[in-house]
Amino acid sequence: MRNFIDALNSRVLLADGDITPALAELNVDLNRATFGHAECIAALNISRPDVIVDIHKSYLEAGADVIRTHTKGASPDALDKHGMREEAFIINHLAAEAACQAVDSLPGGDRRRFVIGVADQSSAEGGNNELRHGAYIQIQGLVSGGVDALCFKPASSLEQARAQLASARQALLELGSSVPLLLEYSADHDFTDDTVSDLVDGVCYVENSETIKAGFPVHQVGQKILVHGGRTAGETARIDRALRKKAADGYRPVTRPNVSPREEIIPVSSWNDYSAVSVN
Repeated sequence: MRNFIDALNSRVLLADGDITPALAELNVDLNRATFGHAECIAALNISRPDVIVDIHKSYLEAGADVIRTHTKGASPDALDKHGMREEAFIINHLAAEAACQAVDSLPGGDRRRFVIGVADQSSAEGGNNELRHGAYIQIQGLVSGGVDALCFKPASSLEQARAQLASARQALLELGSSVPLLLEYSADHDFTDDTVSDLVDGVCYVENSETIKAGFPVHQVGQKILVHGGRTAGETARIDRALRKKAADGYRPVTRPNVSPREEIIPVSSWNDYSAVSVN
């Protein structure tokens, strides 16, 4: 069975879109569902996991290969603003469970789908001890909920980022988990993946959905390509179709000429060296 890194090394993968636009179309009393904190939509993982699962499923049905956990704003530091710091672990755990439930509930067809645990710690505040604790709690929650990989966005300071990533690695060690820890690439960082390579398993570079870019040659060694889905399931379906048109087997373009020997999709796509695919 392939793991997430095998798949990401072999093909361009399509992620889901955003939760917020989908929520706007649903009849959900956000103030009630977020315990009076309408801006804290991460609380829906506790109160309305059924809604989160349904949104994830809509993106899977649209063709997404990867579901990202609904954990934006779910770091202990972010939740503290709404008096929910103590719920950080359970919110992240339930978010991972919801994403996994969505993936498990739908047949994969010609592809295997994955769940990425999103840990955005970029705006966390406090000293290194506070930063370490926040990263530790969030990673423990996501991994215990069953994610296939982690996408970690640390603070912009190299010292703080290393403290956060070291704590994330410690959380994985204590859980006995081999889930890959990927650094989310960001132009805001004043460091490169080389400066934290001892703490991460790779760099996850998320392209926007306006143009599908598979940037060859890959700018950084070990960089993984993940295409962001559209704002809605419908837009994501259009991106899925655009990607399939670029693949000789109607599946996904490959991301390098030497496909992983563990890649089980046969036949694999022909080598596509392209700079962009318009979704329009």
